[in-house]
Amino acid sequence: MLVLICIHILPPKIHFLSFLSFRSNRTFLKDDFYAVGALKSGSSLTEPFKEDLQICLGLESLSQVKYFTRLQIGGAVFHSRQYKRVSRRNTFTVAFRQAKSPSMSYGQIEVFFKAPVGSRISCGAVVVPLKSRANQHICNRHEVLGKPVSHIVVLHQPNRQCFKVVPLEDIIDICVYMAFSDNQMCYAAHFPNHLEKD
Repeated sequence: MLVLICIHILPPKIHFLSFLSFRSNRTFLKDDFYAVGALKSGSSLTEPFKEDLQICLGLESLSQVKYFTRLQIGGAVFHSRQYKRVSRRNTFTVAFRQAKSPSMSYGQIEVFFKAPVGSRISCGAVVVPLKSRANQHICNRHEVLGKPVSHIVVLHQPNRQCFKVVPLEDIIDICVYMAFSDNQMCYAAHFPNHLEKD
């Protein structure tokens, strides 16, 4: 009786890449939300939003709060302003909804957090809101076309002393942020789709 044993040896590069696919630096938060990278303790936090976050969460101390700089929602990765490895892209300007308002709001994520609040875990983002300039538009309304440019919003420059706490499930999408040094206005634009790359 003859028994053949086949051993398939992968080339070193493919073997290394398959090893990397099993390694993960993600921490499950809830549903389709993952913290990417290290979770850091909040006890050493000296940021200006510290008091706002403490009041919003209703905690006496932020020592149990964990912070992280990258978030994965489904297939999209969001960065906070505190993430320093990406400088050419801005993936911290987002559209989000506020609990009491049906309209969309815009802001820039300072940091993400995970905190024990009572018997549950609260996850969210500390956001610097970008206030809309409701009376200003990119293009005037056209009688046939309507509002021809609806995906670009005119905003005020960010006030880095004003913060909002936004639950992760209220973050809608990453936006393109445009600011000019000779202008008090800035702009946020929605991507037409996330499939095409430049």
